[in-house]
Amino acid sequence: MKKTLIRFMAAATISTISIFASVAQDKATVTIIETSDIHGTIYPWDYATDKAVDQGLAKVATVIKEERAKDSSLLLVDCGDNVQDNLIQEFRKDKVHPMVGAMKLMNYDMHVLGNHEFNFEWKNLLKNIKGYEKSGAPVVTANIYQKNGKRWLKPYIIKEVNGVKVALVGMLAPHIDRWEASNPEHFNRMTFTSPTEEVGKVIGEIGNSADVIVVVAHAGIDGEYGADGMGVVAEKYGDKVPVFLLGHAHSVVNTSAKNGALLLEPGSKGSHIAKVTLNFEKDSDGKWNLSDKKGELIQIKGKNIANDSAIESYIKPVHEKSVAIANKIVGKIGADFLPEGIWWKGLKGIPYATLEDTAMVDLINKVQMDVTGADVSLAALFDSESNLPKGDFKTKDSVKVYKYDNTLMAVKINGKELKAIMEEQAGNFFNQFKEGDVTISFDPNIRMYMYDMFAGVDYEIDISQPKGSRIKNVMYKGKPLSDEQTMILALNNYRYGGLSGSGLISSSTAKDVLVYNTGVAIRDKISEYVANKKSIQPECDHNWKIVGYEFAPEAEQVYELVRNGTISIPTSEDGRTPNVKSLNVNELKAQGLLK
Repeated sequence: MKKTLIRFMAAATISTISIFASVAQDKATVTIIETSDIHGTIYPWDYATDKAVDQGLAKVATVIKEERAKDSSLLLVDCGDNVQDNLIQEFRKDKVHPMVGAMKLMNYDMHVLGNHEFNFEWKNLLKNIKGYEKSGAPVVTANIYQKNGKRWLKPYIIKEVNGVKVALVGMLAPHIDRWEASNPEHFNRMTFTSPTEEVGKVIGEIGNSADVIVVVAHAGIDGEYGADGMGVVAEKYGDKVPVFLLGHAHSVVNTSAKNGALLLEPGSKGSHIAKVTLNFEKDSDGKWNLSDKKGELIQIKGKNIANDSAIESYIKPVHEKSVAIANKIVGKIGADFLPEGIWWKGLKGIPYATLEDTAMVDLINKVQMDVTGADVSLAALFDSESNLPKGDFKTKDSVKVYKYDNTLMAVKINGKELKAIMEEQAGNFFNQFKEGDVTISFDPNIRMYMYDMFAGVDYEIDISQPKGSRIKNVMYKGKPLSDEQTMILALNNYRYGGLSGSGLISSSTAKDVLVYNTGVAIRDKISEYVANKKSIQPECDHNWKIVGYEFAPEAEQVYELVRNGTISIPTSEDGRTPNVKSLNVNELKAQGLLK
């Protein structure tokens, strides 16, 4: 009897274990974490301001370790734009790029190329790809094609996690040939196809070989230059692709398409990471079905997270060299370049140098014209808080003035082309003035880095007029600019690619058209200019102004409401474009905020 009871209990125990095992095998969880747009911020330091920042890859690595402690099988993917900005490009010729080395320590499963990976020499790009793949993390980007019509990189990889086969598809914004038009050797003259087209193609190629498909795209929700954004792609393919992990726009996004597909983007410079949890159940045919999905953004910035010790130790020599580079004195600044302050009328949120001509932007245009011998020049203010205070001019100041690694070019144009460029790059930036407005505001769909100010011509921007009809009274050398007048325009390579791609300037590389293109970084030329002058003074020619508005008499009352914090200047949803709506007395009265 006793032996029989023992056998029965043993059998029951085994049966119970088998049942639990069966249940466990019928369910599975897949966790994916994404980083994107780190832009050289490994150590938590901004070398342009020479100050600590509470974000960066060293802090991200700490959180990744915490997440791996919860789920050791999680997948870690990166969405590109890592090897440019924050002085990291100064180390690109090292045997191992610092970013590649740092990411190797974090055990990524996959990398996708960003557009800034193509900013430098082709051999440098190949070296970085080899470095990533040597660490066991393939570089995956489906929509890049070689001259022979074959894809350049893997379109996708399949990773098995807890029995579930996960297809990770890589995509890239298709405008590299536009942005790098001045240096086609940077992308080896390859072709970039639309993600809309390519996602559908890859889905067909994957077929039944994966249980779930996840797209990792260095492209934002909104499209550019007429191409679909990933929001449109998600709406089209969300029934087959439940998750889209995004980059490029520097937005902080956690949303869903109408079909339920998740779209996440984790900001930039390690401010956040994106996390997706996918739960699966196995049906009677043994097929895994997605039963539940959840998207999260884990905030890094402002959370006082400790640096990962391995990353911190690895990057310490690069950090110390970067600080030394940033603080090298190259000349003197005789007086503050924005003595009025960085905010228009003292209203935080409205950059002064976007509404009035200043010595800051004039310095950039002056350097560009001086180096190239151009007659006219255009330049943008990349940082709304840019200023040059009286004192030493250090290398970091040129980075502050000119944030990006754009190179200097000059192209032959005529007066008709220049006026069309001015409408596109200056006139279109502003919202049309309406009665009751007391501030001048910006189109929320145009980034500040796309707004140019011009030198070598005098002009007015009439914001009472609709877009396309705002540039008025253009004067060149004291006379009205004729359509037939020829001149040389200085600009950066990024703007050259955009303008030539849209047909506003010639794309010819003939020497009598493209008259200057040496691949020299503009900010390096700014430092060189200051070094040659030894000392610079703020100089502003006030060659342009905004017209076509008359503020309501209650303007000063409204400004005081901003200054005391009662109201604030509106920004775009993603926070990247300031001052996107004019303050209006009629609206404020209707809201009871103004008597």
